[in-house]
Amino acid sequence: MIWQWIRFGLVAALLLSGLFTLVVALVGLFRFQFALNRIHAAAMADTLSLLLFIAAVAVAVGFHAVAWKLALVVALQWCTSPLSSHVLSRFEYMVDDNLSAHVDIADAHFREGGEAK
Repeated sequence: MIWQWIRFGLVAALLLSGLFTLVVALVGLFRFQFALNRIHAAAMADTLSLLLFIAAVAVAVGFHAVAWKLALVVALQWCTSPLSSHVLSRFEYMVDDNLSAHVDIADAHFREGGEAK
């Protein structure tokens, strides 16, 4: 009986942590003015909150085949989210002409075609 309450408390703590992470990311998305900051806030928070939510589900249902499938979802998210964020950041870098006003840009500029200028 006491183990069920411990499990419930752990699931509730994981879900609340995931919800808190998403709320902080949402505030960051609306508060940041620069697009690269918004991309960073969204990319970092969604992977962490997804991990916390899926860990809560895995603890709630027990470590069965469902938990292993959910672990695969987390692994795929961790592989694809940084790639999509990188593509969006690269697009912002290529399109924004006033980027140097926001960040320090090194001498090697990778603009069109991926070649250093």
